[in-house]
Amino acid sequence: MILGWIGAITAFTGAFLAVFQEDIKRLLAYSSMGQIGYMVLAIAINSHLGWVTALYLAVNHLFFKGMILMTIAGVIYRVKTRKMYKMGGLIKKMPFSFITVLIGIIALSGVPPLSGFGGKWMLYTALIEKGWYLQAGLAFFAGAVAFLYLFRLIHSIFLGQLKPEHRNIKESPIWYHIPSYIFIGGIMAISAFPNIILKPLIQAVSGYFPASITLENYTVISTLGYWNGNAVMLVTMGIFMTLLIFMLMRIRLVTKVEQFNIVYAAERPERPVTTHVAYNFFAPYKKALGFLDRSRAVRCWDNISQWSHTLAAAFNNIYTGNAQTYALHIFMLIVILYLIIGVH
Repeated sequence: MILGWIGAITAFTGAFLAVFQEDIKRLLAYSSMGQIGYMVLAIAINSHLGWVTALYLAVNHLFFKGMILMTIAGVIYRVKTRKMYKMGGLIKKMPFSFITVLIGIIALSGVPPLSGFGGKWMLYTALIEKGWYLQAGLAFFAGAVAFLYLFRLIHSIFLGQLKPEHRNIKESPIWYHIPSYIFIGGIMAISAFPNIILKPLIQAVSGYFPASITLENYTVISTLGYWNGNAVMLVTMGIFMTLLIFMLMRIRLVTKVEQFNIVYAAERPERPVTTHVAYNFFAPYKKALGFLDRSRAVRCWDNISQWSHTLAAAFNNIYTGNAQTYALHIFMLIVILYLIIGVH
């Protein structure tokens, strides 16, 4: 029970702190903290479905966070900054990076049809089977908060106004995209055919817990319902393609607006950079909940870090690497042992 609450609170705290970050690497770090919270929560359920879910979430996180981190590294390599409000408008300059991040955040957020949806479905099913309704509610709320920083991630980097210094920027090198698109292939595979990964996971965990979920082709069956990744993928892609064809047929009726036409772009030109809409993106939330942003946990770890450096400095005075100092230590030890033996 205690471990479950730690996992649920970690998931919420990671998502909450990610919302207020201007540094994109810190945002992704807090995002990973939140995802690990889900895994800890799933393990704490201590059931067959809970452990399968934890392992599934771990593999899924490897895929989507790996591709996001690689792509963002390529973006930082080009724009030379980690501050999101100094980016913007890169969708046409870096279209492959945009597609990768878009797919990554869809998988991360648990939206159909990608594999993140299956992970969230199994997690909530396991929590309800366990009777942990409050933890399930907090985990669901953490997922809703995650939408805030995910929207900011895609909006602040790729949408909005393009900075003057980025007018001639190019797509990131291909070496950033090769591993990212390998990850995309993996996500698409386990989304459409979840049995690829779930079958070995179910068999591995079955040795420790009575099986509470089964697989029938591409359908995962639990006590509360079922999920067919293949069917979800086909239905979602069918709806998407129908809408896409409809939009392409009406594209001639759309008036193209230049990016710096501020009448329609709904954003002031970037003078100075802090007027960018991405700067202090969730200021209203910060006014209401900002006192939680500088959390006790952060202060706690800062103090632990300082204590660790102080302790390390103290040990450094003893273990100096100097042979004469070690010789002195040995001599002092011999004297102390001699006195102890002499006393007895």
